[in-house]
Amino acid sequence: MFKFALSMFLIAAGASAQTVYTFGMVGVAEGQIARVNALNPGVAPPAVGVVCAAQLTFIDGAGVVLKTSAVSVLPGKEAYLDLFADKDLALPVNERRQIRATITIPPVVVPPPTTTSVSAACTLIGTLEIFDAISGKTEVVLGGEHLVPSVIVTPPPATP
Repeated sequence: MFKFALSMFLIAAGASAQTVYTFGMVGVAEGQIARVNALNPGVAPPAVGVVCAAQLTFIDGAGVVLKTSAVSVLPGKEAYLDLFADKDLALPVNERRQIRATITIPPVVVPPPTTTSVSAACTLIGTLEIFDAISGKTEVVLGGEHLVPSVIVTPPPATP
C-alpha cells in the first residue's frame, strides 16, 4: 500500500523515474560473444501492444560502460546488443573479463498541456547469453534480471 501511495504522490508531483534492470556478472573470453536480449511480449488480442524504447548496455566489473545501444522493440518482437570479446574488448588469448548487462526503460512523458511523467509503461523480458563466436553454440544464459533502485528526478517548477 505504501509503494502505491508513494507512486501516486510521485506521479502527481511530476516526478519521473526510469526503470533499470541488471543481470549478474559473467565472464567472457576470446572467441565468445555476449548478447543482451530484450523481448517485448506484447499483450493478448484484441488489445494493441506498446512499442517499448530501451537502452541496452554492457558494463564491466569496474563500472565502465563498454557498449550501449538505444532500441525500439515492437510488440511480440525482440532487440539485442552484442559484445564481441575479440573486437569490442580486444581480449588476448587466455584472458577473460567480467561483465554485466543492463536494460533501461525511460519514463513515459505525458504530452502537453501537462508535464507529468510516469514510470515506464513497457514490459521487457531480458536475458543475457554468452555464446561461441564460431559455432554459435550457447554456453551460458542468465535470466531473472534485477530491478536497480532509481533516483527520482522532480522537474523544476515552471517560471512565470
